[in-house]
Amino acid sequence: MEETSLSPIETARFLRISEREAAGLVRANGRVPLETIREHLDTAVDLARELAHAREEVGLLSGRLKEIRATNLRLQKEVREGTEERRRLMEEVLELRAAAEERLMLMERIERIAHIEQTLAESESELERLRARGLLARLLNRS
Repeated sequence: MEETSLSPIETARFLRISEREAAGLVRANGRVPLETIREHLDTAVDLARELAHAREEVGLLSGRLKEIRATNLRLQKEVREGTEERRRLMEEVLELRAAAEERLMLMERIERIAHIEQTLAESESELERLRARGLLARLLNRS
């Protein structure tokens, strides 16, 4: 029984390959057996399935990449905002520290003034006692 086959030119057109590739499938009788063409088609179908699966994966990965880029942009914006907030807070801390130092200096001045006032009050009191004694002494000396 003679096996059904195609010429290399028919094989090239049927499989949509070059005649040179089809010539590589030729048997001793100068023709390409249908079994060889079917195997070639099965391989092509398998490759097409793999290609479709790969394209699907590329689509999914492309979508994930877009999501990741969007997340990355959002995080970069948040980092910039966080850095600006940190800088602002540092300025506030420095201002508060300067105000605290100024308040401490004022409190020290107030304490010094209070001490001076206390010393002055004691001196005035002592002076009044001395004046009062002098008045009494004069009164006592006149009598």
